[in-house]
Amino acid sequence: MSEQMNEIADFITECRLSGKMSRSTISSYQCDLNKLQNYLNEIQITEIAKVTEKVLKNHLSNLANKGYSSATIARNIVSIKALFKHLIKDGIIAIDASENLVAPKVELPKALVLTRRQIEELMRMPDVKTAKGQRDAAMLELMYATGIKVSELIKAKVSDIDMQLGNIECVNDKKERIIPFDKRTKTVLMRYLQDGRRHLIKRTDEELLFINYQGEAMSRQGVWKLVKRYAEQAGIKVPITPEALRHSFAAHLVERGADIEAVQIMMGHVSPISTVRYARENRDYIRDVYDRTH
Repeated sequence: MSEQMNEIADFITECRLSGKMSRSTISSYQCDLNKLQNYLNEIQITEIAKVTEKVLKNHLSNLANKGYSSATIARNIVSIKALFKHLIKDGIIAIDASENLVAPKVELPKALVLTRRQIEELMRMPDVKTAKGQRDAAMLELMYATGIKVSELIKAKVSDIDMQLGNIECVNDKKERIIPFDKRTKTVLMRYLQDGRRHLIKRTDEELLFINYQGEAMSRQGVWKLVKRYAEQAGIKVPITPEALRHSFAAHLVERGADIEAVQIMMGHVSPISTVRYARENRDYIRDVYDRTH
């Protein structure tokens, strides 16, 4: 077995033993690094220390020539970066050949991205003089401000919201991420929590953040319907779903210069691009990116 094969195998083993990564993440690492390993074998590089930035870029170009998508190549870059970070940490190499690799941008479907004016019109539609309107306004603001999924929104608990720090904690499929939100969203959430929500809950010990008139959890269909209804009231002609708010959140951040990886972390994509690099110590970095760009 060549040296680079040993190093990759050791890295995958360490990932498994750490207990911090999902099976899908480790599987992605394995798949991506197998491709790298095969390429290194083809060009007869047997020592990981001999892998240069040029070699890695040639490998990625080779993947593109074989028809792999931008998303797949971006995921491969994350896997390669994780490997080299591990090699640096263990003192196996002194120079990180992956440091300057940049993931290609993955374009979002334009039909699902709203303009900022459309977002503003949508946010003005709920009647915030009513409990339901305050709830709906809080839901719309939170979806756009954080990019969370509908499934995460309807499962969110009051305890997941940290008003002092201005963030929401999302746990999905055992993966955790903390997403910051802005002062405007904080104001809308506070209004709902202090007023509208108490008129909707049926139990004083209710944990869910958003509930319907029956005092039960909101359904995915219910959220879809209210987004569609407010979009129609706002005169928005393009097809609107909660996903449109999620994609608009990401697209607007990127448009204003946000770091791609920070946005992917906040989005919580299944790809290692968004999951592996997340850690609690990244919170201040993500908050800085968010405040500067959203």
